[in-house]
Amino acid sequence: FGSREFCQQGSPVPPWHRTLRLSPAMVEGHKMKIKIGKALPLYKLVPIPEVVQGEGTVARIGELALKMGIKKPLIVTDEILMQQGFIQDCMKSLESNGLSYALYDKVLPNPTTEQCNAGLAIYQSEKCDSLIAFGGGSPMDCCKMIGCLVSNPQPMASYAGFGKATLFGLRKIPPLIAVPTTAGTGSETSAGAVVTLAEKKLKVVVADFGLVPKVAVLDPVVVKNLPQPITAATGMDALTHAVESYLSVWRRPASGPLALYSVERVFKYLLRTYDNGHDMEAREQMLRASFDAASAFNMTNLGYVHAIAHQFGGLFHTPHGVANCMVLPLVLDFFADGPDALVDDLANLAIAAGLGSHYETYDEAHKRALGRKFIAKVREMSAHMKVPTYVEGMKKEHVDDIVTRAFNEAHGLNNALDFGYPIPKYLTHADAAKIVSSLLPPGERPSKL
Repeated sequence: FGSREFCQQGSPVPPWHRTLRLSPAMVEGHKMKIKIGKALPLYKLVPIPEVVQGEGTVARIGELALKMGIKKPLIVTDEILMQQGFIQDCMKSLESNGLSYALYDKVLPNPTTEQCNAGLAIYQSEKCDSLIAFGGGSPMDCCKMIGCLVSNPQPMASYAGFGKATLFGLRKIPPLIAVPTTAGTGSETSAGAVVTLAEKKLKVVVADFGLVPKVAVLDPVVVKNLPQPITAATGMDALTHAVESYLSVWRRPASGPLALYSVERVFKYLLRTYDNGHDMEAREQMLRASFDAASAFNMTNLGYVHAIAHQFGGLFHTPHGVANCMVLPLVLDFFADGPDALVDDLANLAIAAGLGSHYETYDEAHKRALGRKFIAKVREMSAHMKVPTYVEGMKKEHVDDIVTRAFNEAHGLNNALDFGYPIPKYLTHADAAKIVSSLLPPGERPSKL
């Protein structure tokens, strides 16, 4: 909820970013916001897409579109996916059901306002009435923003924050069918999108329940040829979504089980998909894990891992899943330490991951051990998949700015209406600097952390 902004490399940094420290008063102010946010029943308004799941379900898109009353969708994707042939299966399905379509396939990673406006021009000139997002997070985000421009034409900077894109559903985007081609972003069910304001070189996060697609098509055939690095990064992205949702102060009766189901699937199936991309059962289960994790965080929001990872992506173009994967165990280490450790929650995550038994009763010492085992397993999975262990291009002098930006995002310091993230335990500036510094390239790391 609220504004999420993070600068890209080379963009100007406001001077207050360099000096602001989180004070006790700021912490108490954030806690009050989180308490208010928890009391609001907004999570009950989160829609969940209809799910069409299984091998070959892309071939049913025409049938689904017909049932939804769609006449001419705009397919939003990228040129690489066009070359792989999966979009053609979607097109054939539309044609066989007597439907025409238009195509925008120029989406690039980290979509910009310019790309969204280009897609809008095609939507309008072709007289489309609906949208099909086919791709990873970037085509999904671009497609959602095209929908916002159709239903609520405004400068895209004005959509940043919560509820501003569709005015809490008063200006609904056109019907949207989402086909994820990675298993991790969860964009096919999430209420968010990230767009880069080209003129400012600034990323903003748009959050609005009206952005949730009507239908999610989870076809493992589409993801079977994903390269191993993308399988790893997106899979760990899904795990991060599930873990941060489960640890959120805003955890709900409906979100907790979804998060744990997602954790269970990731631990059971991610390494299988990494080692054998044509394992269709594992691919399908990872698609479901991603969907469930995003459905969970729609109700609970996220936490420190994303707050820090966003800065790595904005400043150094670190892939989002890779950034999350690097930061996750370090933040969990902090949550596992001290008298205020999240002992029960981390033990429950370990049990969901298959590291303990649902039928055993554990004392506190054993619960702490389970939590540590869970964190160690996260690191072990990352090492198996050869996920990078440092942020390329980061230098010692960047650490302070990164921490401050991450705190601005996590604690809702960008504006008075920004709730920030409902984090369960507060980092100090020094704690966060230690985490960030541990991800410096080897030659940049201080001798003692």
